[in-house]
Amino acid sequence: MNHRFVGVLIVLSSLIGSTANAQGNTQRGAALGGVAGAIAGGIIGENNDEAGAGAVIGGLLGAVAGGSIGNAKDREAQYQQQQYQYQQQAYQAQQQQYAQQQAAVTTADVVSMTRSGLPDTVIMNQIQQRGIQRRIEVSDIISLHQQGVHEPVINAMQNASVGPPAVAAPTTTIVQPAPIVVEERYYAPRPTVVVPARPRYYHDHRYYGPPRHHRGPPRGGSISIGF
Repeated sequence: MNHRFVGVLIVLSSLIGSTANAQGNTQRGAALGGVAGAIAGGIIGENNDEAGAGAVIGGLLGAVAGGSIGNAKDREAQYQQQQYQYQQQAYQAQQQQYAQQQAAVTTADVVSMTRSGLPDTVIMNQIQQRGIQRRIEVSDIISLHQQGVHEPVINAMQNASVGPPAVAAPTTTIVQPAPIVVEERYYAPRPTVVVPARPRYYHDHRYYGPPRHHRGPPRGGSISIGF
């Protein structure tokens, strides 16, 4: 493992240390992905004696992939936060509406104000502003008349809205995060092609001269010895 590869790892390690406390998954994902990519790229590049270049390329690719994944987590967390805020606002609106509904005018309130001697205009203003808790029926009208409630007040109760005026619930726009597809590419070292050497043929150039022929005595001959 060469010195450049070690240097790249040291730099990336310092980056992850500086972003470890950062708020947000994007920075952490980029740092972790960069370190992992640098290690993988350095190991792959070492087979071709290019550990430094492989570490740099792997670190960049890993940082991009890790940052994308971290960004997706950040957007998911933001979406969850928006949902929580919307639920809280809806709950508060319901509680407020319930409290106002409890403050609406009842038939007992109308009878009590009438017996207290309040003018009909005051009673009708209360009915108009606060509404009534429920729609009055025929039996309620008869009971109100028997207890001294005047006809204009009874008419105001018949025309009043049930409960408080409608309160529009707060609207919160929730943005659904789009899915992120991260494609990681790994480059394998180029294969080494071994070409077998051709066989070499050697010729013996030594010269042995023309072939020699041995001749024996002629067949059927005789040997004569002279004196």
